Amino acid sequence: MGLVLGFMFSDIFSSGSIGFIFGTAFFLLVFLGHYWRASSVLFNYWQVNDGTIKYNDVNNPDNVLLMMLLPLSSPLKSFSVKDIQSITVNGDLKQATTPMAVPFSGALGLFSSSIAIAKSQNSLDVVLKNGQKVNLDYSRDFVYNPKETIEKLNKFLDSLNSVKIVNKANHNVS
Repeated sequence: MGLVLGFMFSDIFSSGSIGFIFGTAFFLLVFLGHYWRASSVLFNYWQVNDGTIKYNDVNNPDNVLLMMLLPLSSPLKSFSVKDIQSITVNGDLKQATTPMAVPFSGALGLFSSSIAIAKSQNSLDVVLKNGQKVNLDYSRDFVYNPKETIEKLNKFLDSLNSVKIVNKANHNVS
C-alpha cells in the first residue's frame, strides 16, 4: 500500500522523492501505528506440550517488533505446568452472533474477525509459584472455532491436579 501511495504522489507531483517520502511515511504509519499495536492482540500464541507451556511474550514491545520483522526467530518463553500456582479464566465464553440482516461491505468483512476478537477478550491469567504472572490469550482461537477452543481449554484445565482455578468467564469450563 505504501508503494501504491508513493507512486500516486510521484505522478501527481512529478517528483520521485516526494512519492518516496509519502510512501515511506504511510508504510511506517500502518506498520508501527497499527500492526505493532494490534499484533499483541491478534497474534498471541501459546501451546501446551508434555507438561510445558510455550508462549510468545507479546507484553514486551521489542518481542512484538521482532515477531513482525522476523517471525521465525521470535523467541518463545516457557514454563512447566508444575510451576502453576493458580489460573483465572477471564472473558465471556458465550459465542457472540452477528445478525444476518446486517449488510457487510467487503472492507468491513476484512475486519470482522478483528472486531470480534476486540469484543471478546478471553484469556487465562496464570500465576506461577515464583510470583510471575503470565497472560495466555485465546481470543483469536475462540472467535474462529469456539467449540474446539472450549474443548481444548477444558482438557487443559482438567489436566491440572492441584492448581487453584478461578472461573470469571460466563461459561461452565471445568
